[in-house]
This record gives sequence, structure tokens and C-alpha cells, in this order.
Amino acid sequence: MKIAILTDSGSGLTKKDAEALGVHFLPLQILHEDKQYLDGIDIELQEVYQYLEDGCMPTTSMPPMAYVEETLQAIKKEGYDVVICIPISLGLSSTASIITAAAAEAKIQLHVVDCYTTCDNQKYLVKAAKQLVEQGLDVEEIIERLEEAIADSNTLIIPDDLQHLKHGGRLTPMAATLGSLLKIKPILQLNRETDGKIDVFGKVRTMSKAQQKAIDILIEKGVNFDYVVSCLHANAGKEGQIFQQQLQQQLAIDQVEIDNIRAVIAVHTGIGCLGIQYIKKVRGVDM
Repeated sequence: MKIAILTDSGSGLTKKDAEALGVHFLPLQILHEDKQYLDGIDIELQEVYQYLEDGCMPTTSMPPMAYVEETLQAIKKEGYDVVICIPISLGLSSTASIITAAAAEAKIQLHVVDCYTTCDNQKYLVKAAKQLVEQGLDVEEIIERLEEAIADSNTLIIPDDLQHLKHGGRLTPMAATLGSLLKIKPILQLNRETDGKIDVFGKVRTMSKAQQKAIDILIEKGVNFDYVVSCLHANAGKEGQIFQQQLQQQLAIDQVEIDNIRAVIAVHTGIGCLGIQYIKKVRGVDM
């Protein structure tokens, strides 16, 4: 059985990255003023960051339906029997629903794996799935191993600017205004328990306290070398590196990746946001 892996730009992969990995790719859309951009194809992450730095409020949307249909038809023509799709969290986007509809129209067998998150955890699962396909495992075994890892994963987000959350409907205008005045830093989480939706985990008064509280959550969880850990930032490289070093020191591990928060997420969290992701390593994957 020939198995294709399909993902979207929420993973942080560009079309070129996906092609190099041998996986299929769908671009989410960045909407700014009267223009629509295909994320990972015709707009770069730094361009989106610049819009945010300039005070703009871009929005996001699902991949164009025509693009989804063309991609699945191409997968079918390439002789694949089944598709394992790892999209951005179903709680954040309806991308999976349009992929499902297009797969039914193309009469191609589709399995959607909800990662309940985005960014580096999503990318890790895509790479792991590809590796398991190359090992010759069947679809059911691959999905079982991915879901084991997903069940033991989490995303913690510490936004610096609450106005983007207000604009995206994540916080009420009054809460955002009061939070800004009082310098409150919410810690948000995104995982299976929140059904893949952004939920408020806690609130503290300063960014440094929010960072420490987030690290404490990983320590209490017992996150160690059996996990893939990522430190994320939205155009805040210096702060991100300091946060990464704190993570490595307090978790006593030296494999904390540092990465940018992806465009379709940064649009909602704003510049200066920091985050942590962890996920249990997928069985049989060396990465």
C-alpha cells in the first residue's frame, strides 16, 4: 500500500520544505487589506512579522478549496492508495473538513490525525509519520503511534500584546484593556484536553513570572530526554534565546529547539509572544 503524508503550513513547513521531505503540502491563507497570500508559497514569515510590527492586523483563512482539490487529485494520480493527513488543530481551523470533503470527491482514502496544536509539534508529527511510512509500517500502526505521542503533548503560549487576541476574539475587549493596563500576562495552553482550542491556563503579573510558571509546568510533568521540546518566539530572538537557555538549565536537557512562531499563529498572538511545546517521542522514530 502506497501511503502519502499531507500537512499544511501551520506546521511551519513551506512548500519547498515539504517537497524536500517528500510530503504533500497545503497553504493556509494570510489576508491583509485586499490581498490574499498563500502561506509558505508567496509570503514569507518575516513579511508577516513586519506587518505586525507596523501595527497591522492581518487575518487567516483555510487553504483555497481549489488548491485542496488539485492537491488530492495529484496525490491520486501519483498512485497513492491512502493519505494520512496531519493538519493544524481542528479546534483552530476547519481545514480538515475541507480536506475530508475533497478526499471524498476524489475517492481517495483519507485518515485525519488531529494533533490538537500547530507549529513544531505538528511538524514533528509530519516528519515522524514520513519516517514510519519509510519503515514500511501499515496505516493503523502509524496512526496509533502518532496518537500515543499526541496524548502526551502540550503547547504553552505567553503573548506580549493582548490586542491581537482581542482582535481574534480570544479575549473580550474589556479583558484585553484591563490586562494591558495591569500588565497581566496570561499563559495560554493548547492540547487534547482543551480540544485543540486556545484556553487560558493561568495569569501572572510579569513576563518573567509567566516564563517561570510555564517552565514549572514542564518540570512537574517530568519532561525529559523522552520528549521533543521546542522554545518558540514571534520575532523576539533575544528573549527566545534566554528562554531556551532557562529551559535547558532547569530541565537539565540540552536538546531544546528554538524556532519562530508560525505566521498563521503569530497573526493571532502578536509580536513578542513566547511559547513552549513538548511532545513524547514517537515510538520507533529516530529524530
